[in-house]
Amino acid sequence: MKIILIVLAVLALSLLAAQLVRSNQFSGKIADLGGRLLTIQVGTTSPDLTLVPVVVREFATRNGGSVGGPAAVTMVQDAEMRLAVDQPFFRLDASQLSGTRQPAFVWQAAGAIAPIVPLRILDFYVDSLGELEVRIAGSVPIATATGPETAKGEAMRYLAELPWNPDAILNAAGLTWRQVDSVTVEVSMLTSGGPATVLLHFDASGDITEIEAADRPRAGDTPARWLGRFSDYAQLGAYRFPRYGEVAWDLPEGEFVYWRGAILSVTPQGRLR
Repeated sequence: MKIILIVLAVLALSLLAAQLVRSNQFSGKIADLGGRLLTIQVGTTSPDLTLVPVVVREFATRNGGSVGGPAAVTMVQDAEMRLAVDQPFFRLDASQLSGTRQPAFVWQAAGAIAPIVPLRILDFYVDSLGELEVRIAGSVPIATATGPETAKGEAMRYLAELPWNPDAILNAAGLTWRQVDSVTVEVSMLTSGGPATVLLHFDASGDITEIEAADRPRAGDTPARWLGRFSDYAQLGAYRFPRYGEVAWDLPEGEFVYWRGAILSVTPQGRLR
């Protein structure tokens, strides 16, 4: 009996050690992506701002964006997410590093479902590659999405979150703008999965309150209409931001809001020279 207990203890310690190794590797991957994101911001040609609609430029400058501003910004989020229509929301502590010269972001989050199963989530678009990865305790992968369609979807996320990144509106390379009407602007960029296109909707005061995309790729399903809403604009440090946002899929059975959250802080990450 004593030998069996010793064997079980050794096995448990081995499993724990393996879990810690995989979790540390996951953390290292996130750190490497953040470093790569910052590296690719250097040496980018400034965009021609005369090609950016006036309503967009005014939005960016009014909300703290500046030409030649920081290389990246970090947001801290208090968020909720759910994985299916019939599931409850679970809370996430999240942060995101977003580039302002080259379209790129690294989003990481930690939470728990069921309610004691710890999850770590990584979602990124860096160097034209996109990926979503969900792991239990940062160790056991339970969902992964990669490839050209994922890259397109992640690029669309970057475009949709420009209200949280006004410096990128004025500095990011590779964005194409088109004024649709007085309150709607289309922004797009090329990806390995084809053009990524998002519509930005402005209210009467010139704030972006909604976004939409007709065909965002959806893991395991056909592309679907994708929606986002922004509200509660307020000053956060050097920026005026919508402090609340939510995103949803427009599905045949109805709207599926799968993420919602508040922005707690935003911090510029250095300046390029």
